[in-house]
Amino acid sequence: MGHIELNHVHNPRYFKQLDIDFDHESGILWLYMKPQGRGCFTTGLLRELKRYQQGLLKWEGKYLKNRELYPVKYEVLASGRDGIFNYGGDLELFLHAIVEGDSESLLRYGIACIDVVYPNAINYNLPMTTISLVSGDALGGGLEAALSSSIVIAEHGVQMGFPEIMFGLFPGMGAYQLLTRRVSRSLAKNIITSGQVYTADEFYDMGLVDVLVKKGEGLSAVSAFIKKHSRHQNSFCAIDKVVALENPLTYDDLYSVVEMWVETAMNLTRKELRIMERLAKAQVQRSSQNESLADNLRDKHAI
Repeated sequence: MGHIELNHVHNPRYFKQLDIDFDHESGILWLYMKPQGRGCFTTGLLRELKRYQQGLLKWEGKYLKNRELYPVKYEVLASGRDGIFNYGGDLELFLHAIVEGDSESLLRYGIACIDVVYPNAINYNLPMTTISLVSGDALGGGLEAALSSSIVIAEHGVQMGFPEIMFGLFPGMGAYQLLTRRVSRSLAKNIITSGQVYTADEFYDMGLVDVLVKKGEGLSAVSAFIKKHSRHQNSFCAIDKVVALENPLTYDDLYSVVEMWVETAMNLTRKELRIMERLAKAQVQRSSQNESLADNLRDKHAI
């Protein structure tokens, strides 16, 4: 009965915005995000990610394949769309909620985001390693998702940043806490408040990207990293726990930030909402045309 229930939770047929592929021999589980309509965290994608995570936790880090349970040693978060890792929050949803004065909808969305970010950021409290493969642009909440993993592998040419300051908001799903696990507090604050779009190369120099590879070599880089890492996985998992002791991340902290984020969003000016509206349209257009939203953000005059 348990196997049937687990199969229902993890069977690929039950997912439309998330592709799951598990290699039971190596213990690598691949999660490919493929949000419908636009390359952001849609509510559908968030629901599917949470469903997957609930199944993983319910079965203590094991995955059903060929009617057998196998331990998941590595989880790799990637994108199923060329050129886009994830564009972050659903700006159309934000706009509608703010205009309607619906703070509860914003709060629910924010909670759905941290419900997904937090387990990944603490490696599910399991003897496994989370990895983000960033082979496309990662903005806002998309960058938060990438940084929530223990290891970030990125390709040259990828662009990353937190543009929220442009429309009077801030990244409210853990950006500051996730950044300060890797860089100084002052640098973390500067990255967020500048609204600047950085390259993967710049983030690598800052220490925010662990492995930097040529365009198109991300998959092979993940395999090479895991091959080397797996020889001493127990040690690396222990080091992650030591890092967590030095830079603790709690769900309550993330929840408090979400509440501040909602309050800030509900007080945006008309001018700031117009900027968000233009970015929301660009989010949709760039996703459908497979063009770079990050390039659009670099040209602030286009916003």
